[in-house]
Amino acid sequence: MEKITFNAMREFIIENELTDSVSITLHPDNFDELVLDYLDFNDNQIERPFEILGIEILQDNSGDIPKSKIHIMENAQ
Repeated sequence: MEKITFNAMREFIIENELTDSVSITLHPDNFDELVLDYLDFNDNQIERPFEILGIEILQDNSGDIPKSKIHIMENAQ
C-alpha cells in the first residue's frame, strides 16, 4: 500500500474480511501518519487501544515491519 490512510485502512480491512481475531502492525512512520489521519476524521479523539472497525492497530517497535507494508498478526486465544 503506497500511503496508509484512514480510508485506505478501512478498505483493506473490509476487502480482506478481517475480524477481531487479528491485529495490524505498522512501521512507526506509517502508524504516526495513520493516527494523524484518524484524528482528522474523529475530531481529534482517539480510543485506546487504537482500533479501526474493531481491528487493533499497533506500532512496530522491533524494526521488523518495512515502511508502507501492513503486517497482519493472529491474536492469542
